[in-house]
Amino acid sequence: MSLILKALFLKLIAGRTVAGLLGRMLLLVVPVAGILKFIGLPLLAVLGLIGTPVFLLLGAIGLPLLLVVGMGGVLLLAVGVFLVVGLVAIKIALPIVLVVWLVRRWRRRSDPPTIYPDGEAGLNGI
Repeated sequence: MSLILKALFLKLIAGRTVAGLLGRMLLLVVPVAGILKFIGLPLLAVLGLIGTPVFLLLGAIGLPLLLVVGMGGVLLLAVGVFLVVGLVAIKIALPIVLVVWLVRRWRRRSDPPTIYPDGEAGLNGI
């Protein structure tokens, strides 16, 4: 029974390829790591908290130890890169977006021009 469950679990997670396993693990791990980083944990602590279940899961499905360490290392490296690059992108993009929003808000007209039924635009009662 254990062998059947392990085979079904491996088929569900891995999708018949090692790249499928890495892709699905990244899909699950990156949002959790982003939330932990947003809360304020240091990057090394986030990678440690995320890495433990990843290594245990890869080992539990019966992969060889060298493959577990290699895939886990690649997965944690990718998560670390996503976190660092994502935070830098947010620090650069957020001020730009806020400045553009403020400029558009200040330049917006307070009163739109009145359009009369004959098609001419008026100057609002002048």
